[in-house]
Amino acid sequence: MSHIIFITGMAGAGKSTIGRQVARHFPKCLFIQVDELREMMVTGYARPEGGIFLQAAIQQFQMARTTASYMARLYASHGVDVVIDDVCVPSNFVEQYAALFSDPDVYRVLLYPKASVVIDRIRRRGGPLEHIEYVPAIYAFLDSMAKDDWIVLDSSDWTVAQTVSELLASIASARGDARS
Repeated sequence: MSHIIFITGMAGAGKSTIGRQVARHFPKCLFIQVDELREMMVTGYARPEGGIFLQAAIQQFQMARTTASYMARLYASHGVDVVIDDVCVPSNFVEQYAALFSDPDVYRVLLYPKASVVIDRIRRRGGPLEHIEYVPAIYAFLDSMAKDDWIVLDSSDWTVAQTVSELLASIASARGDARS
């Protein structure tokens, strides 16, 4: 079975950029953006309102995460490495991935640049600027989150290439080999 790499962090942490680059390092790799799965809703799409996750939004996050987990397992069982990109909200996101995270072939990666760097990235890319106001609350949650069995990378001062290199090296180290 191939490996599944789960990359999370808050908006502006670099999940999509890093995830796509990491995926390119494998001979066969599927890149899953959970936001894209959520946004496939043609009507009835529920997004958080003012930073509050109403039941409809939580349910849609759960459905997209269940779908991503199923896709990842299916592709991995057919020899395809998989990179999943998903944001670290709402605070029960780890519980929503519990079944996936129980698999020892899943590498959990938290991109964790300094909050000030994330705020600057959000501003430079033009928004959505409302994400800036949620940075302190999300970082308070992430600071207190148990990070055992996670690869935690502070990419504040790294280029994309350096972050990808460090992530791949961390996975190779966790696997106990130099393949990547």
